[in-house]
Amino acid sequence: MSNVLWQPIEVGPMELKNRVVSAPIATNTSTKDGLPTADTLDINEKLAESGVALSIVEHHAVHKDGRTRLRQLLLDRDEVIPYQQKLTELYHTNGCNVVVQINHAGSLVQDEEMMVEDWAPVAPSALRHPRCSLYVMPRPLKTEEISHLVELYAEAAARAVRAGYGGVEIHACHGYLIGQFLSPLTNQRKDRYGGDIKNRARFLFEVYEAVRGLLSDEHVVAVRLGVADSMPNEEPRGLTIEDSKWVAKELAAMEVDFIDISGNHCGYDGEGEGYFADYALAIKDVVGDTPVVCTGGITKLSTARTLLEKGSCDLVGLGRALRRNYKIVREWEAKSREDLHQR
Repeated sequence: MSNVLWQPIEVGPMELKNRVVSAPIATNTSTKDGLPTADTLDINEKLAESGVALSIVEHHAVHKDGRTRLRQLLLDRDEVIPYQQKLTELYHTNGCNVVVQINHAGSLVQDEEMMVEDWAPVAPSALRHPRCSLYVMPRPLKTEEISHLVELYAEAAARAVRAGYGGVEIHACHGYLIGQFLSPLTNQRKDRYGGDIKNRARFLFEVYEAVRGLLSDEHVVAVRLGVADSMPNEEPRGLTIEDSKWVAKELAAMEVDFIDISGNHCGYDGEGEGYFADYALAIKDVVGDTPVVCTGGITKLSTARTLLEKGSCDLVGLGRALRRNYKIVREWEAKSREDLHQR
């Protein structure tokens, strides 16, 4: 098939058989200790068998205090590794590449049960999160605590590859901790981590460099970047496209393996097909050969094909469409063959 959707592509050390990626979606299926359950394994087995070239497994917290929900998977301690190996083995058995998201929620706490006495989530600044439905006033991070958090990300990445993942994706969107640093809506620090975008991106760059320095060249290190705090066609606020273009260009210079596009404080819910296409194209224009993934409302083969043919991105991510129909990639393949024979 000549369709670009089915052409292989190299992403860092990985050879992907096509341009379709399983986008990460939180399942809320872990134990309260952050371990995978039978439900977690069932979902991932279906993804491994779906025909995607790469699966990005849902966000895993780097510390139990960095969860957004109680039933969020964890990569915070060595105990989780044998349980995670059961998950990655599903992908190895099916010949599907797999990486895992690593994350810290910061002040975006979504389960009230987490708000126990004498505990407060951390954030860049003592500001309420614009997307948090709970009344949560975070504690601002001290400079030395930021350095410790960087170490936690690197340690979580090391556990991930020991568990059999082909690498990690650093979660820097949807208003979680790195996204909180990137956005002036949640970062009003006066030190070297606040102010202009060069300072607000410092935490992300330090996390990336620590993870990249700890993993070998055989492992992928990617970033999911929230491009703006507003959806496309909305009035700009907070983090802007121009800010993120500068961040993405810097990440490309650091040789990030791919950049995965989404929103920041605006979240990930938009309208129509491929609603983050403009953001993906804006980032693609400044990162050269660094692969870019576009996710967001892609449900049709024609949309995926057009995004790739126009050069808006190098890979397309399927999230909820894939969860609704685990056979969608196989159906797209069959349709592409049919179209080819009819020419």
